[in-house]
Amino acid sequence: MTTILKVENLQKSFGNFQVLNQLSFEVYKGDIYGFLGPNGAGKSTTLRIILGLVKSDNGKITFLGNTISFYDKYYLKDIGALIERPDFYGNLSAYDNLWMIAELSNLINPSNRINEVLDLVNLLPRKKSKVKTFSQGMKQRLGIAQAILHKPKFVILDEPSNGLDPQGQADIRNIIRTINQHDNITILFSSHILSEVEEICNRMLIINNGRKIKEGKVDELMSEDRMQVSIRVDNMQKLIDLLSSLGYIFFVDTNQIFTEIKENEIPQLVQNIVANNINIFEVNQNRSLENYFLKLTKN
Repeated sequence: MTTILKVENLQKSFGNFQVLNQLSFEVYKGDIYGFLGPNGAGKSTTLRIILGLVKSDNGKITFLGNTISFYDKYYLKDIGALIERPDFYGNLSAYDNLWMIAELSNLINPSNRINEVLDLVNLLPRKKSKVKTFSQGMKQRLGIAQAILHKPKFVILDEPSNGLDPQGQADIRNIIRTINQHDNITILFSSHILSEVEEICNRMLIINNGRKIKEGKVDELMSEDRMQVSIRVDNMQKLIDLLSSLGYIFFVDTNQIFTEIKENEIPQLVQNIVANNINIFEVNQNRSLENYFLKLTKN
């Protein structure tokens, strides 16, 4: 694994309030890295420190093998960002807004690139429309377009789906997957919509009160957690007797039995059921990252 961003022992206080406390994590090249935490956990402060908008009190950040300095912003040429809601000139078109940003980024003959990123975020047919006519979802997509306009190696997206309807959220998820795979861009993705992280991120970090709670691969972290599983079989009493003999805690609801179990224990349980001549009609995992998140961040 090639580390593209490494944060070590990051600390930040505002007055007497400590926002970040020895926060450390790593983002690998090619990741869609989920950054999770409740309001006030320190997520936005961390992202602003990475972008050189806020100075940390202590700690070290390494990007592409080089230590980041608050007073030297050279590294930003390789980073794109969308922090909170994007802001554009409403009386200008999507194309003209991106043209101004391209000029500030010293892009040469940017027309083709502007059309390319507008196409990636599904706004090419509206490129000449004034931004004031755009929905919030369209503005969010335009914000992602500006973040990737200069072909960065790394993009930070802070709550890109916040306030969007289900279709808008799905659009943003698809765009994140596309730019990660199509443009080979590593993405640090902060979200309160926890199901999104479970769906599109390969690795994640959970923080609370400025501290790291968990970090790792999404599927591995989830498999460590006990989840609720519902089981439907042809003989409920035999399954009840079996689960009792195996020491499982469970409850019966109509024609299903619910029990808590780790993901990696499910195959053995299924084998035990089959071995006892019980026909299985259905086994469902009733798991969400939200439940996992709430367990970890409970004070």
